[in-house]
Amino acid sequence: MQKKKSRMHTELFFEAIVWLAILVILYFGLMFVLITVYETNYSVLLRTYPGSFFVHPQFQQNFFLSLTVVYLVMSVSFVGWRIYRRLRAVQLGYVLEELHYISQGNYHHKISTSELNGMQPVVDSINRLVDSTVKAREEERRIEQSKDDLITNMSHDIRTPLTSVIGYLTLLKQEGLKDPEKAMKYINIAYDKAIQMQRMTEDLFEYTKVKQVDTKLAINRINVVRMVEQITVEFELEANKVGREFQIVAEPDDNILVDIDPEKFVRIFSNLFTNAFKYGGKGKYIRISIYQDKEKTKFVVENDGAKIPKGQLKDLFQRFYRGDKSRTEPQTGSGLGLAITQSIIELHRGEIHAESDHRGTRFIFTIPNRFEDLEDHVEMERI
Repeated sequence: MQKKKSRMHTELFFEAIVWLAILVILYFGLMFVLITVYETNYSVLLRTYPGSFFVHPQFQQNFFLSLTVVYLVMSVSFVGWRIYRRLRAVQLGYVLEELHYISQGNYHHKISTSELNGMQPVVDSINRLVDSTVKAREEERRIEQSKDDLITNMSHDIRTPLTSVIGYLTLLKQEGLKDPEKAMKYINIAYDKAIQMQRMTEDLFEYTKVKQVDTKLAINRINVVRMVEQITVEFELEANKVGREFQIVAEPDDNILVDIDPEKFVRIFSNLFTNAFKYGGKGKYIRISIYQDKEKTKFVVENDGAKIPKGQLKDLFQRFYRGDKSRTEPQTGSGLGLAITQSIIELHRGEIHAESDHRGTRFIFTIPNRFEDLEDHVEMERI
């Protein structure tokens, strides 16, 4: 860097010296010609018109002095203009060298603007462009790694039930139906494992679908209180199996209208309820609280089950993440439920987070009431 700056200064210095030398030579040449012409013509005039033509010496001195001043001003201006043009050319060459250096893979290198007066906006734009390119490359690598991790994790999770299905079907094939009771047992286990794989693949499909950048929402104006009531009825049997009951709280009343995609919104509560059944431990209720103000609607899905350690809360919405308890107990989920939930909420331009303490665990998310400002991202169907 210092060598480049030193070379830049040296080039400009020699450029100025060369042009000053040329202009000095031109000046003396011009003065010689003017003095020669003046003296020759003045002598001719005196011989032709003796005694009638006279130029005062002071006038001669002032004339040549004025001419020298004008020449000096023009010369300085010309040299300044040439140096400025040369400086621009040298700076441009410096920038091109830096860009060539960056293009060789040194993407974190920054072009210095300390010696590039006047070109700082251009250099800043180049640095921002390089930064954005680096970020895009890193994001591309992250996406590729994310895809690889997704495939690896799903392959691992699907392999276990698939091995069971193949194993029990192999036993059926070998043993035939000699023992109908044992055969039925094998069939039921294989069927359950096949259903488990089906749910995993459905979760994977749903996750990849909501993660696509061009995913659109089929928006309807829905009474979310009534919708939640219908969903809880569908999950009532599962809730009874784990000894829980649903509670719904709505404020300011039970007529809360929100612009949502009903199909995707059902998936949010389905995932949150299923998560509470599997990992909530012992508890008596699942409470859904809905609050609405002028701009947003807030949903709180709370259960009074086991507390989630604080260190795990930030990871709950990561793909395939399961807490310590789920590692020691057999679970049949894909590990994508909460990640899908977060993606759907983000599609609705909302946000979600989790809280957990001695009272229980709460999943809290908010979404805007209306979607008029998001016409480009949704298919509006008002009902």
